[in-house]
Amino acid sequence: MAYASVVSLAQTLEQLNTRIPGMGGIGKTTLAKKAYDYPRVRSRFDVHAWVTVSREYGMRRSLLSLARCIPGMTADKLVEKTEDQLAESLYRKLKDRRYLIVMDDIWSTKVWDDVTRCFPDDDNGSRIILTSRLKDVAAYANPDSPLHEMGVLSSDDSWKLLSVKVFGVNDLCPSELEDIGKQIAERCGGLPLAILVVAGHLSKISMRRESWITVAKTVNSVVANDPDKCLGVLGMSYNYLSNHLKPCFLSMGAFPEDFEIKARTLIQVWVAEGFLKAERVESLEKVAEECLEDLISRNLIMIKKRRFNGEIRSCGIHDLLRDLSLREAQKEKFLHVTSARYVSNFLAQRNEGRGFSFLSNISLNDSSELSSHVTRSMFFWGKLLISSPPHRQISLFASFKHIRVLAIISHMFPAFPAEITQLTHLRYLWIRSNGGLPASVSHLYNLQTLVFQQPELYYMHKTLVLPRDIWNMTQLRRLRLLSGNYLSKPKRSTTTDDVLGLSNLEELSHLCFASCTEEVFSCLPNIRKLSILDAASDDASEYLKNLVHLEKLETLKCVCYGQKRLTLSNWCASLTSVKRLILSGCLLLSQDMASLAALPNLEVLKLRDNEFEGCAWTLSDEDEFSQLKFLLLAEPRLVNWEAGSVNFPNLQKLVLRNCIRLEEIPIDIGEICTLEMIELICCSSSAQNSANEIREEQESMGNSCLDIRVYVDDDEPSSLFDFWRAVLD
Repeated sequence: MAYASVVSLAQTLEQLNTRIPGMGGIGKTTLAKKAYDYPRVRSRFDVHAWVTVSREYGMRRSLLSLARCIPGMTADKLVEKTEDQLAESLYRKLKDRRYLIVMDDIWSTKVWDDVTRCFPDDDNGSRIILTSRLKDVAAYANPDSPLHEMGVLSSDDSWKLLSVKVFGVNDLCPSELEDIGKQIAERCGGLPLAILVVAGHLSKISMRRESWITVAKTVNSVVANDPDKCLGVLGMSYNYLSNHLKPCFLSMGAFPEDFEIKARTLIQVWVAEGFLKAERVESLEKVAEECLEDLISRNLIMIKKRRFNGEIRSCGIHDLLRDLSLREAQKEKFLHVTSARYVSNFLAQRNEGRGFSFLSNISLNDSSELSSHVTRSMFFWGKLLISSPPHRQISLFASFKHIRVLAIISHMFPAFPAEITQLTHLRYLWIRSNGGLPASVSHLYNLQTLVFQQPELYYMHKTLVLPRDIWNMTQLRRLRLLSGNYLSKPKRSTTTDDVLGLSNLEELSHLCFASCTEEVFSCLPNIRKLSILDAASDDASEYLKNLVHLEKLETLKCVCYGQKRLTLSNWCASLTSVKRLILSGCLLLSQDMASLAALPNLEVLKLRDNEFEGCAWTLSDEDEFSQLKFLLLAEPRLVNWEAGSVNFPNLQKLVLRNCIRLEEIPIDIGEICTLEMIELICCSSSAQNSANEIREEQESMGNSCLDIRVYVDDDEPSSLFDFWRAVLD
């Protein structure tokens, strides 16, 4: 445990109680013990007591553990007391004394409520250290103070810990083992418990490079072979999960190791799987969001990225926890994961599995005899290798008629497979095809999410016509299409003559301008997220006037390509419900930007590769983006920008990307009291200089909270196609 961490915790204890949340094996107890024994901490208190609560909580046992740590409380007399008598005795012994108490491994808020009534509050500097795997339990103990959250170790600290545990404090690692040793440490994922288990294994084997290379290749199996010390510890977190959270955690094993999972994708898969139940009037999506937040608070899922407003954008799972997930999932026949090439052999041996995930390229030959009424989900991460006749190519999919989730991530089909349109129980489908969507896709009448990707050459070069029968898919909630698409006018019911509408559809991408008609939009009453992709034309603005009919629209992306630029006149002022607006390939006139500023709910504005009138964006004092919190300018043509704090009174984050001609950032931007960060990526040197001037000016006025970051390299996708595909995913 790093010395700096102990000192930091000791300094915190001088001011307030400390709560340490973190995943199993992260080192919470070790840190608490170091602080508990730290001389500078220990000397400040009259009484020191430690109780390990654990999952199998018993009030009486916890009180006895505390009492036995306190001088003057005779052990043989304690066992005769009732719980209330023990609590009263503890209170009296601690009264008017400065105490330090550690409550290790708390699993519920009830423990805190029960035990803390024994601790007198004399305002004399007494302190409590609490550790928990559950973030909400740790926060409950004192919601007004910050948590001492523990993350995984850095690569350097991981190697230091491994080296000390293998070679001791005084001996150095042999030079021939150092590079491979660092690889081993890094593959432990920064989890101290994993490092300790692997170090224990390394200390028992030959100190030869060949032996260590073998360990480097099999780190996870080394850890898994010591379940009492590692997976057994992590398994406690799983065993304590309620029944509705267990399948959510187990499903994480379907994704490849170290995979960054989009939060919304995970939520939609959970909903489609069917193991969540809505309570009260909550939607299943809301239930899934709460499950994700719960698993994160328990440190079983890690947040990878957040949006500027704190929303979870992507998440992942520690390698050891993924191993735990796979072990439990296989034991319960919930999910089987393999890198085997021959799918028929694998499935024949596990035909009772609820879910399957194939991590590599697989052969589908001889799979026509397979079937299962139990399987509900299948993930294919590699390509499908097929050498059999065309009519037998994908008979595998038709064999699993009750499947609800089918994700074929990497394989490009020559045409949309007809067999898949027979899987009428599907709720979630991710597929890639050279051809368009067939009319028979409407047979998937239970489908909620359809992610349909086509070759890159289709993007911005070909508009596909969606089958009119798609209007029959009334359960559809998300329709994600990569290329531009034409959606024809709605059909009429053959029985009632009423116009069919997709009343459940909330997300649609990418429409062409010609589909943006009143007739179409009036039959999409609940659209919240819409993207438009097309070449700009003379009548494009007229089509976009019809956006006024989408009264629930919150996110709009408009991407134009070609020589002509789209103007915002006549339509942007109608976007009164829009919170997030992304524009690319537009002509931004002064009066149109004033109309954008007047939008009452706009919180996020992203401008990329547009053309400003006169290469300048000049805002008057009346142009106030009153609700805007996030602004992205990725505008290589922009030269002059005149604005001030009055224009963005609530801005929290400003990102400038590839503004290679921008002369300066308005100095008054630094005066925005809500601004937390300015980020520059591949911008002009003059823009960078102005950012430094803003920093210096704010620091001179005592504002050290404004974070200004300047990056020379750009990790943005290299093409517009890649950029919008990333946004779509």
